[in-house]
Amino acid sequence: MGYSNKIDEKKSLLIELHSKLEKNLKRSLETEGGIFERVEIKARSFTIVCDILKDKYNLLFHQKEILTIFDEMFADIIISIYLAGCALDKPAQSLLRRVIELGVGIVYLWDLPHKFWGWKERDIDLNFNEMISHVNSEEYRILVCKENPGHTQEAFIDHKKANEIYGSLSDTIHGKISTFESVLPDRYDFNLDDWTKHLNKTEEIETILLDLWRQRFLYVVNELDVRCPQLERIH
Repeated sequence: MGYSNKIDEKKSLLIELHSKLEKNLKRSLETEGGIFERVEIKARSFTIVCDILKDKYNLLFHQKEILTIFDEMFADIIISIYLAGCALDKPAQSLLRRVIELGVGIVYLWDLPHKFWGWKERDIDLNFNEMISHVNSEEYRILVCKENPGHTQEAFIDHKKANEIYGSLSDTIHGKISTFESVLPDRYDFNLDDWTKHLNKTEEIETILLDLWRQRFLYVVNELDVRCPQLERIH
């Protein structure tokens, strides 16, 4: 009986936690202020970009595999929003780090099959700063301009801004003490400011990636507006 009671106590802890998080999620969805709709539309547009690339390109084998990243990012965003809505901010932020890394990785790996296979088959990690430097390099922008006549040679992504976002999210994953949530008096309670900040951060990352993909794949610009007219409405 004693052992059984201990198991019941553990289950009770999880049940109580679930009840608390469920209430947090309900309050979050009641107070999202319209930001959630924009974030959700932009998340869905990720899969539309994937479809556009699939329809437009005579894809190489490694590029077909790269397209699977889009579905992973969509899932990460939705789960991240769910966790943040439950007031589980740190796990939610960890997923956003994956999203921005993978989103930049799509462009970085697209024209570098050897890097893709090293990443997939040899477990070689992607270096975020290296990827940003590559896609903003003059020689890479020349390549894209040759493939997309009429394209201007502007930087594809704001290096400083992207690194700041990635760095702040990395602090969460690496367990910097300044990011600890368990020491706070209102830990795991609904917090409107935290919830709003997370939605804004998610939208910021989505916008950065959508702009990057538009720069790399110029024909995505018009086609995306046709297939996802809601995007124009929320600009």
